[in-house]
Amino acid sequence: MKKRIISTYFSVYINEKEVVLHYANSKELAQEFQFKVQEDAEHFYRACLAIEKSIENVSESKQEVTHNQWVKQTLKGVDYEYAEYH
Repeated sequence: MKKRIISTYFSVYINEKEVVLHYANSKELAQEFQFKVQEDAEHFYRACLAIEKSIENVSESKQEVTHNQWVKQTLKGVDYEYAEYH
């Protein structure tokens, strides 16, 4: 399963157990999340899309930061490996 969604401030890509986030205005080129279980990756991918809809009314300058903070909160207790690319 390969999917990619592009928004105004981020894009998210999923391929099996890997989810990659790209934020439009961040210093990182990408944030990669490698999950141990494909179901966790799929849940995280759907969650990233859901939060985008819920912060549509947040000012554009804060959407990326809000989304990124929410991502970190969502991953508490989930088994994954993280890599950041600059």
